[in-house]
Amino acid sequence: MSLEKGIIKHLQSALIYEEAVSFYHNLDPRIKLLYLVITFIMISTSSILKLLIILVFTFVLASLYPRIYRKTLYILIGLTPFMIFTAIFVIIFTVAFGGGTLREATLEQVKVFMRVAAVAVTMTTIALSTTPHEFVHALVKMGFRYTYLYTLIITVRFIPLVFNELSDIYDSQRSRGLELEKGGIRERLRKLNAILIPAFVCSLLRARDLAEALELRGFGYCSKRTFYRNLKLKKTDIVFAALITISASMIYLLVP
Repeated sequence: MSLEKGIIKHLQSALIYEEAVSFYHNLDPRIKLLYLVITFIMISTSSILKLLIILVFTFVLASLYPRIYRKTLYILIGLTPFMIFTAIFVIIFTVAFGGGTLREATLEQVKVFMRVAAVAVTMTTIALSTTPHEFVHALVKMGFRYTYLYTLIITVRFIPLVFNELSDIYDSQRSRGLELEKGGIRERLRKLNAILIPAFVCSLLRARDLAEALELRGFGYCSKRTFYRNLKLKKTDIVFAALITISASMIYLLVP
């Protein structure tokens, strides 16, 4: 499997909701959003020791649904080429023009990798266990207008579909004789136009069909959105929220 195909395949399979019975599937979506917000707040630190503890903490929480580990690995594998390229560029630029040392620049990129890994675990946890409908329901309950939320939710929902489409286009172009694995970096980047342009056109067509479908169903006609199932916080939701909040506070206060 080529590098391009591998990246598409790994990212595609990591962001799809899975129907299952697990702790995270039964967790209130508002608590999952709180978990995501706390993770972003925690990784804003510049202490490498804090980042290491945060990374371990998120991986320990992922043990409540072990499939998160495999899906997180898929995301990290898919992002690795971009992260390595970016890290090398930033290190060279920092040492050559920014006045920093090689050690400092490398340490900063290590922190970036740790932040990405922690966010990848959290995002995978939420993506695997939460449907777009639950996202909308949670945010509407928190006071957001659903007409604005659907733009964000539809974006998240269609990310796996776009990657699946990229995979199909890739296979179609190869069947037509396009050799995407051969040639230098510049030539291979040029050949990617045969994948990216059809994918962009297909995305535009899907957006048009989606807009027409929403209009036919009277989307936005009523300012208040109702749901057939009401969200209620359970004891497990409160305990999990308390756990992550107290843990984050202790990491910030006690770890240097």
